[in-house]
Amino acid sequence: MNYKAIGLSLLLIAMPLLAEKFHLDPTQIVPAARGMVDVGRDSNRNTTLNLHVEHLARPGDLSPAKMTYVVWAEAPDQPPQNLGQLNVNNDLKADLKTTTALHNFQLVVTAEDNARATAPTGPVVLSANIRQP
Repeated sequence: MNYKAIGLSLLLIAMPLLAEKFHLDPTQIVPAARGMVDVGRDSNRNTTLNLHVEHLARPGDLSPAKMTYVVWAEAPDQPPQNLGQLNVNNDLKADLKTTTALHNFQLVVTAEDNARATAPTGPVVLSANIRQP
């Protein structure tokens, strides 16, 4: 029996369960916002992100008004990665599940006019410093 293969299989199954939690820090643009991100790894060793935000103003209510919120991964010496759109519901809550190959990066949420932006241009509303071994 190959105990090494069995042990590796069990570890790969358990890895998503070993999520680490990071607080999303709000800026003065949305000071009431509160958020958490659960960070884990998938079977390909990519970083999985499960964001949950509460009390986040609708982007159209900002001054100046914006169309959407975009989540970015910013790592040194690399262009920012657009990880997806954060949609605010009627209860001022928003959730996003996404994945990146990065392990150490700044997670930033910006208010944008375009969900498909290739670089952040709007104001930062939330951020977290993600560090994984």
